[in-house]
Amino acid sequence: MSAELPDGWTAARFRDVMRLEDRREPIAPIRSYRLLGVRWYGNGAFLREERLGDELSAQHIYRVQPGDVIYNRLFAWKGSFALVGDDLADCYVSNEFPLFAARLDRVDPQFLLRVLQHPRTSERADAFSTGTTSISRNRLSEDDFLHFPLALPPLAEQRAIAEALGSVEAAIAKTEALIAALAESRVELTRDFQGSEEHSKWPARPIGSLIRKCQYGLSIPLDGDGSVPVLRMPDIRDGRVNLDVSTLKSTDVSTTEVTSCEIKEGDILFNRTNSQALVGKTGIVRSTPCAQIVFASYLIRLVVNSDINAFWLNAVLNLPRTQERLKALATPGVSQWNINSKTLKRFEVAVPPKANQDQFANLYESIEAALETERTKLTAMNEARYALAQELLSGRIRLPDSLIVRHRDNAGQAA
Repeated sequence: MSAELPDGWTAARFRDVMRLEDRREPIAPIRSYRLLGVRWYGNGAFLREERLGDELSAQHIYRVQPGDVIYNRLFAWKGSFALVGDDLADCYVSNEFPLFAARLDRVDPQFLLRVLQHPRTSERADAFSTGTTSISRNRLSEDDFLHFPLALPPLAEQRAIAEALGSVEAAIAKTEALIAALAESRVELTRDFQGSEEHSKWPARPIGSLIRKCQYGLSIPLDGDGSVPVLRMPDIRDGRVNLDVSTLKSTDVSTTEVTSCEIKEGDILFNRTNSQALVGKTGIVRSTPCAQIVFASYLIRLVVNSDINAFWLNAVLNLPRTQERLKALATPGVSQWNINSKTLKRFEVAVPPKANQDQFANLYESIEAALETERTKLTAMNEARYALAQELLSGRIRLPDSLIVRHRDNAGQAA
C-alpha cells in the first residue's frame, strides 16, 4: 500500500486510529434508558426509543459519548456506521453496537466519518461479515473492523478534506430541505383547494364516475430478459411514474398486449397490491414515454373522463388523508394488502368544476416542475460528492496548501 500512497501519507489500519471502548453498566430496572440505532448507508446515529430497564432483556448496557465511532454489527455491510454527536450524549446501546474512541493525535473524527461513509468500507464489511444463518444475521467482528486498511494523510490535510466534503454536504442538505419544503407546499395547496373533509368545498363523487377506464395490468413474468419495459410497484413514487426505460424490468408480450396496456401521458397508475404501508400509492404519467411501456397486474390504470383533469385527480389521491382513507379499505392477504377495482371505483372524493381543476393543476404542476429541477440538481450534487470523496480520500486529488495551512496546529495538535 505504501508505494501507492501520496507523499506524506501513511499506511494504517483502523486499530491505529481508534480503540475499542467498554463502558458497560448493569441495567437498573427503574431507570429510563435512551437507546440509539444507526441508520444504513452512513446516514448517522439516531434516538431509536426510550425504555425502562425492566423492559430490557439484557443484563448490561453500554453508554456512548459524543465523538464515539459506532456501528451495527448486524448491518455493517449496509453501511451502518456513525459518529455520535453531542445531541446523543448520555444515550446507550446494546452489545450489538461496538463503541470506539478516535485517537485524536492520529485522526480527525470528521475525516474518519467520511472514510466510514464511503462505500468501500461497507463493501469490506460485507466481505468480512460472517454468520451461520441468512445474510441479515451476519455480523462484523470488532477485530475484523479494526483490521481494515486506511490511507492516512497528515492531520491538517485530514481536516481540510473533511471541511471540503462538509461544504458539499451542507449544500446537499439545503437542496434536500428545499425539496421537502416544495413537497409540503404541494400538499398544502391541495388541502386548501379541496377543503377539509368536514367542510368540503365541492360535492363528493365516486371515482368510478370520473373515469372511462379502470384496467388491471398484465400477469406476466418479470425476468428482465424481454424487449418491452414494464412498470412495477417500485416504479410509482411520490405521485410520479418512472419512465426511465434504462431502470425498468423488461418482458416479452404480444402485440395485442402492448396495444391493450401501453401507457400514455395522463394515465394514472394505482398500486392495488403491496404492503399495508404502501398499498394505494398513486402516480401519473407526466409526459409521453419515449418507448412502448406496459404495466404489471398489481397496478390499475385509471383514464379520466373529458370533464376531469387527471393531474388534479392524481394530486387528490396523493393527499396524506386520502391515502389514509384508502389504506383503511385495504383487505389483508397472505403477505400483502389489496384494494380491488370495485372498492377503488366506489371511493369518493370532492370534485370541483373542470375550470377549477385546470387552474389548480397548473399551480400544482408548476411546483412539480420546480421539484424536478431540484431533484435533478440533488442527483448531480450527490454524484459530485461521491466522486470528490473518492478522489480526496485516496489522495488522487490533493487540496491546495492554501486550504490546508490554516488547519495546522489546530487546537494545539501538530499535523
